[in-house]
Amino acid sequence: MTKFSGLQKEQLRSVAQPIWKNIIQAASEQDYAKFSRGFSSDLRAKLSEEHFRQSCEDFPLLTSIEADFEFIDSIHRENAVTILWRLSSSSFKGEFLGLLTLQSSESGMEISAVSVT
Repeated sequence: MTKFSGLQKEQLRSVAQPIWKNIIQAASEQDYAKFSRGFSSDLRAKLSEEHFRQSCEDFPLLTSIEADFEFIDSIHRENAVTILWRLSSSSFKGEFLGLLTLQSSESGMEISAVSVT
């Protein structure tokens, strides 16, 4: 089981960055299998493929996030961490916030939450 409380911010960034990059790329491609890779069973149940596709249609921001995101900070708990990202869009002006929550699991680590606002 991963203990996030002992990891430094740079270590967390290096672990979370490729995961977040995959999520952004998969959303852009509208590839649910790639997008949901590493999701906890709870998150996968909440964010089904149908819900994902509808969200991409209803919220075009999801499919237009630029790949040059910036690590802002992390919020630590003993068995989970939320990583905050500064985002930009190819279709919308301004800055946006991305959140990625990683939690400890029997297999090591899984994604328990992901959002863009």
